[in-house]
Amino acid sequence: MELMIPILAVIGFFGAIITLIYMFYKSRHEQRMALIESGTSADIFAEKKLDDKSNALKLGMLLTGGGIGFYLGVLSEKLFSLEGGLGTVPLTFIGGGLALIMFYSIIKKRDE
Repeated sequence: MELMIPILAVIGFFGAIITLIYMFYKSRHEQRMALIESGTSADIFAEKKLDDKSNALKLGMLLTGGGIGFYLGVLSEKLFSLEGGLGTVPLTFIGGGLALIMFYSIIKKRDE
């Protein structure tokens, strides 16, 4: 009986993933077919792609923000005698996140 629990857990996990994927594609197909039947365009589902310059800017800002955050994290660990990455890891993520927020504001301003 103890052997059945892990087997059922694995089967249940993958079954849930397959069911979710199936339901996602089925509902999307039904929505698009309803739009086609009503004569409406399905362009609302098209994703807006960024051009190569915007992708380069995003990657550059992310790496620069992460690098600055990493540097400030190492500096804060030395100044405040922190151990175990208590300054480096959070400040790296904060720097990268701030860079992505700045990228979003630049792209939003450009699109307006």
